[in-house]
Amino acid sequence: MTEVVVLEKFKKNWEIGSVVTVKDGYARNYLIPNSKAKIATKQNIEDIKLIEENLIKKDSENKSNAESTAETINNLKFTKEIAAKDNGELYGSLSVSDIVTFLSENSISIQKKSIKLGNKIKTTGEYSVEIDLHPEVDCSLSIEILSPKSSS
Repeated sequence: MTEVVVLEKFKKNWEIGSVVTVKDGYARNYLIPNSKAKIATKQNIEDIKLIEENLIKKDSENKSNAESTAETINNLKFTKEIAAKDNGELYGSLSVSDIVTFLSENSISIQKKSIKLGNKIKTTGEYSVEIDLHPEVDCSLSIEILSPKSSS
């Protein structure tokens, strides 16, 4: 296990500047390379205390940006026609990539990992997909999957 100093807020209720113990691989492969934490040495802890105010300010800016994005996403409705069988089962599916593309068409840029789709959508109907924009800001996107009416 490795002790690290956290540089940004996390869902796990880690605050900026807190010293936490994590698995070695999590620290080495994710937290440290992505500048989310530093090894908890006396020097690093002191350095972070000096810049903590700036980190908190940056986090609150990120949070307010996430809140305005969340409001936009909550008001959107993603309607898509996908060919389906008579029982509503789709010939294709709706994936995270489709959602990212739809959002980018609406001038919203988010990472795929923020979308909590679970399994791909494979039947017609209405869905709500959770999107994590910030450790303290979530929103949901309404999705409606329609089957184009066959003209026979």
